[in-house]
Amino acid sequence: MPQVTIGPFLLNVPEGWTLTTVVIAGPHEEQIGEAGERAFPRNLVATMERVNPEETPQHYVERQLAGLWKAGVEQYLDEQEEVTLKGDLKGLLHESVIVGLDGSRVRQMQLVCIKEGVAYTLIASDLDGEPFNAARQQFREMLLSFCQPPEKTGD
Repeated sequence: MPQVTIGPFLLNVPEGWTLTTVVIAGPHEEQIGEAGERAFPRNLVATMERVNPEETPQHYVERQLAGLWKAGVEQYLDEQEEVTLKGDLKGLLHESVIVGLDGSRVRQMQLVCIKEGVAYTLIASDLDGEPFNAARQQFREMLLSFCQPPEKTGD
């Protein structure tokens, strides 16, 4: 039976099940606003989606952006940067801003890479402006550390 393991989290799943989304929240003390209320939590979301093996990161990003606009979500992309990750995996790194229905602005740094028919999208988010600016370098380091673990071999 396959296992999903993330840090202290381990779960056995039936054949055919796959891990599709991981959400990692920032430290709790960074989530408390000036008035003591819970502010937008800094976070990192990773998704995995099966795609056509010929899919490119650029085309995948364009399709995702078109889907958001169609759903009424305003998202504005900044410049994109091609990056090489561990194991010579090629990726596309960019920032974007999403405007909420209430006008709030969340800035995201996204990494998209595709390997063996799976699109990996890692999205690090915080409020636009100073909160995101303070986290930008940390977000970049986290995203660029992405790699797939080596295949497990029998002992």
